[in-house]
Amino acid sequence: MQSLDDIIYITSKVNEIFATTEITQYYTNILNKSIELSISFPIKEEINLSKFIISMGNQTVISKIFEKEKAIEKYNDTIASGNVGFLTSYEKNENYYTVNIGNLLPKQQIKLNTYFIQMIGTRDISYEFNIMEKYPTFHYKELNMNKPRNKKIISEFHIKTQSKITRLIAPFYDELAKKNSSYEVKYGYDYKSAIIKYIKNSDDIKNKEDINHNKYPYSGKVNEPTFYSSFCILFRTEFINKPILYRQYNPELKETSYAINYTYTSNINKIPTTMFPDENNTISYIDIYEKNDINDAPGLFIFLIDQSGSMNGKSINLVKEALLLFIQSLPIGSYFQFIGFGSDFKKYNNEPVPYTKENVSNMFEIINNLKANMGGTNISRPLDSIYQDNSYSNINLSKNIFLLTDGQVHDRDECIRIITTNSEKFRLHSIGIGNEFDKILIERCGKLGKGSSSFVEDIETINSVVINTLNKSLRPYINNINFNFENYSNEISSSIISCTPKNGFAYQNETINYSFILSGNVFLYDLKLKITGNEPKNPVEGNIIFENKLTTQFDNGDELSKMIVGKALKNNEELIKDKNMELKFAKKYQILSKNTALFAELINQQNQQTKLIKVNLNDYHYINKPRYNCLNANLSSRNNSLFSTTIGSPNKFNVYVLKCCSGNYEKKYCQLRKDNNYSIKKKIKSNNNNETIDISKLIFSQNIIEGSWNENEETNKLINIITLEKFNKIKDKIKSLNKGINERKIIYTILVIYYLYEKCKEKLDEFRLIINKANNFLINNGVIYQNIINDI
Repeated sequence: MQSLDDIIYITSKVNEIFATTEITQYYTNILNKSIELSISFPIKEEINLSKFIISMGNQTVISKIFEKEKAIEKYNDTIASGNVGFLTSYEKNENYYTVNIGNLLPKQQIKLNTYFIQMIGTRDISYEFNIMEKYPTFHYKELNMNKPRNKKIISEFHIKTQSKITRLIAPFYDELAKKNSSYEVKYGYDYKSAIIKYIKNSDDIKNKEDINHNKYPYSGKVNEPTFYSSFCILFRTEFINKPILYRQYNPELKETSYAINYTYTSNINKIPTTMFPDENNTISYIDIYEKNDINDAPGLFIFLIDQSGSMNGKSINLVKEALLLFIQSLPIGSYFQFIGFGSDFKKYNNEPVPYTKENVSNMFEIINNLKANMGGTNISRPLDSIYQDNSYSNINLSKNIFLLTDGQVHDRDECIRIITTNSEKFRLHSIGIGNEFDKILIERCGKLGKGSSSFVEDIETINSVVINTLNKSLRPYINNINFNFENYSNEISSSIISCTPKNGFAYQNETINYSFILSGNVFLYDLKLKITGNEPKNPVEGNIIFENKLTTQFDNGDELSKMIVGKALKNNEELIKDKNMELKFAKKYQILSKNTALFAELINQQNQQTKLIKVNLNDYHYINKPRYNCLNANLSSRNNSLFSTTIGSPNKFNVYVLKCCSGNYEKKYCQLRKDNNYSIKKKIKSNNNNETIDISKLIFSQNIIEGSWNENEETNKLINIITLEKFNKIKDKIKSLNKGINERKIIYTILVIYYLYEKCKEKLDEFRLIINKANNFLINNGVIYQNIINDI
C-alpha cells in the first residue's frame, strides 16, 4: 500500500475568471531526531497564496497573516518553547515562497493543506488554467533514498461555466509529461460543467544523481527528487467573447466584489464551435488566424543570441542567416536590441534602438562579426536581466524575445522558472538551431513564454521558420486601456480597491479584466462601460454593456475579493510603495504579500528534548558545472550557506556599445554573405531567357525601413523576365498618376511584387511580411498594387 507521504492531492474549482486550489501533502519524520524543514516552492504571478491548514493528530490550526518581522519573532518563540511552528513568506522577488516547519518530533506526521486563489488567463481564444508545476517531495539525504519512491499526483478539477463548453483539452508541455499519466473527463448533462481527473505517476521524479554525498557529508544538504506535473487545461465556452459581470458578496466583511471579464475579438473571424466539446485540438483558433492574416503591428524585439562554444561552425552561421532575415522583415516603427550570451552575456546595443536605416546598418556589421566564442551556455542570466529591467516598460509596444540557441544548457530548470514567472512581461519565441538542440527545452520555453517554438536544422528551412515565427509575434497589440463607467461612476470611484489590466496585451493572449470591491450588499444592473485603448491598426473605442442577464452570482464567500486584493498587492503601484497600506489589505483579506507572513502554532504533547536538525529542501540554487542532460534535472548550490533562501544576484557584466557604421547597408549585406559563405543561394532562371535572379540579393536590396525597391542589378533583370511590354505598361501607368519623386521607387516596387507573386508562388509565405511592407509603401504613396495590375 502506498504511503500518504508519497501522494500529492490537488483539488481545484475553476470558473471563467478565477480558480481556487487546495493541495494536500503529508510528511512523517522517520528519524530519531527533531527536525526543522525549510522548503521553497515556485509560484506564478497570477497565483495568490491564501492560507495553510496544518493538522497533527487531533489538532488542526489555520495560519494567520502577520507582519513579516512579527511572524518571524512568534515562530522563533514557538520553536524555543518546544512546539511545532509554521512560517510562510515570499522571497524578495515574489517568484518563490518559503515554508518553514520547526520542531517536528521523531515519528511525528503532519498534514499540510495549501490554498491558492488563481486568476484564469487566456490563450488561443480559450480560458487557460495552469496547475502548479513543481513540488518538492520532502526527501533528504539522511533518508538514504537511492531510488525514486513511487510518488504520485492525484488531481481533480471541477469546471463550472456560464455557457456551454465548446472546447476542453489538456496540453502537456512536452511529450514526456504524458508518460505514466491518465486523464479522464466527465461532463454535466448541459455541458456547462466538467470534472477532470488527472493522475501522474513517479516517472517525472528526477534524482540529482550528480550530487556527490561522499564529498558533502550530512549537514542538511538536499537529496531531493523533484516532481513535475507539466499539465494545463484549455477550455472555451459559447459566451467567451461576450462581456460578463461576476459578483460575490462577502457576509463577514459586508462587501461586494465585482469583476468584469471580456475577451476582445474585434476584426477576428467568428470563433468556430462544435456540437460537442473539442477535446482533440481540431479547432485551433491561432492556426486559423495566423494562416489567414498578415500581422504587421510594430513592436519591441530583443534577439537573444547563443554564442557559446557548442554553436561553433554550422549553428552560428545558421543564426547569422536567421538574424539577417529577421532584421529585414521587422515592421516600421519597431525597436530592437541584440544580446549575445554564453557563460556571461553582452548587449550589443545598450538599450533598444528605433528601426532606422542607420541602426540596421550597424546591426549588419555586428552580425558579420558574431562568433561562437563565449564559453558555456547560460540562458538564465540574460533572461533574468531582461525581465528585471524596468526601462523596457517605457516602450509602449508589444514586447517579444527571440531566443536562438541549441539549448545545450546547464540551467534548464532556472530558464523555465524565469520564463514561466515573467510570461506577462514579454512573449518568448524559441528557435532551436542546428542538429543537436535540446528539443524539450526549446518547446517548453516557447509554450511557457506564451510565444512559439520552432527548429532550424539547415539553410533551406530558415526563411519559412523566421517569417512564421515573426508573424506570430506581430499580432495586433492593445495598450493604454482606459475604463469610463457611464453609470454607477460614483459608486465605483469610491470603491474600496480596484484593479485594472497591468499590461497591454496581444489578441488571443489576454482578456480585458477590471475588478473592484464595494461596501455593502450592492447590486449593479446593466453596467455600461466605455473602453478605449491604442491599437496600431484599429483604435479600440466603444461602449460595452454588461447586461443583467449575463451577470454571474457566485455563492457568498471571499474568493473573488481575495483574488482582487492579491492581484492589487502585486500590481497596484500605490499599494506596492505604501507598506502600511499593503499590510492593511493583506491582513484584512488574509492574502500573503511581500511584507507579511503566514504563521501558525501546534502544541507538542510530547516532552522530548532532542537536538533540532535543520533540513533545507530549497530547490533553486545553481552552480555553473556540467550536468546530466535529463528533463528538469538541477543542482543545488554549494556556494551559499545551508540556510540561505535568497536567489543570488546575477554576475555583473560589461556593456558593449558599437558605433554605427557608415556606408550602404545593402552592399554590406551582400559582402557579408560573400565573406562568410554560409548562404546557399536561391536562384530562379526564366524559361524564356538567360536571366538568373538571386532571390536573396533581390529581397535584401529592399529599403527595409521604407519598404520600397529602387533600380539595381537584380531589379533590372526582372524587366526581361516579366517582359519589357509589361514593364512599360506599369511605368506608363505610374507616370500618368503624377507621383513625382517616388515614381521610380513605386515602379520597381510593383515590379518586384509582381515577380514574387508570379514566379515564386511556392516560396510566397517566406516573403509575405516583406511584400506586406512593400504594399504599405505603395498605399502610403496613393497606389494600390492590385489596381495597377488589373489595369495592365
